[in-house]
Amino acid sequence: MTALLLILAAAQSGAGAPVAAAVRPEVLIPYRPAQLTVSGEGFAPDCRVLIGTPGKLVPVRSRVASDSEIVVELSAGYGPNPARRQLVVDCGDGGRSAPLWLTIGGEGGSSLAAESIQNVVRQDSLPASADAAQSEIPRVLRLDPGTIVAGEPFTLTVVGEAFQEGATVEALANIHAGTSRQPEYRSVGFPTEFASDTVLIVDFDRGFAPSPRLRSITVVNPDGGRSPPMYVEVTRRLP
Repeated sequence: MTALLLILAAAQSGAGAPVAAAVRPEVLIPYRPAQLTVSGEGFAPDCRVLIGTPGKLVPVRSRVASDSEIVVELSAGYGPNPARRQLVVDCGDGGRSAPLWLTIGGEGGSSLAAESIQNVVRQDSLPASADAAQSEIPRVLRLDPGTIVAGEPFTLTVVGEAFQEGATVEALANIHAGTSRQPEYRSVGFPTEFASDTVLIVDFDRGFAPSPRLRSITVVNPDGGRSPPMYVEVTRRLP
């Protein structure tokens, strides 16, 4: 069966492209950190794993263990929506594998849904003034990674609470980056992938210069709620 999967995946991916035959586990519990093992063939040291919805895949922390196995660390997990996400192995010029699918659900999903329903019932029973008092300000609890290398693009996972769909992440950045103009640093808003009300994912395509060393990260909800800042550290590139 495994050999058949490899043959089918190779035919879909094209000659020379990496082959992702299976991922274990393929069902994840919502909001729970997980370690995935991607098995296949043709994995090179510079291959990476991308996960997301079709047309919007983002890199995740992964390690090539061998030419047939990649280990993925999902330190923040995923929310239950969307319920299915694609996983591909991207080896740059070496090609990209055909997609595998992850399902977000399983054990714990029903209890989370029940808890959400109970929260709605409780909120609906509150008077209007109390309901307004329940409005939460977003809060950042953890940044992954917390330290980045200067000048290198990276994907930031923001873990916290009370995030709303459509939230943006503001980071201290040079508004003249990519030009010959004198650097000027301000808080700049970046679009996010809304994984859940506790997880946002942001792609920084340019990376950051080594100075200033600490960059503030703030979540801004569509209703205007702003989190207190948390800081990511920028380190100089190793020689």
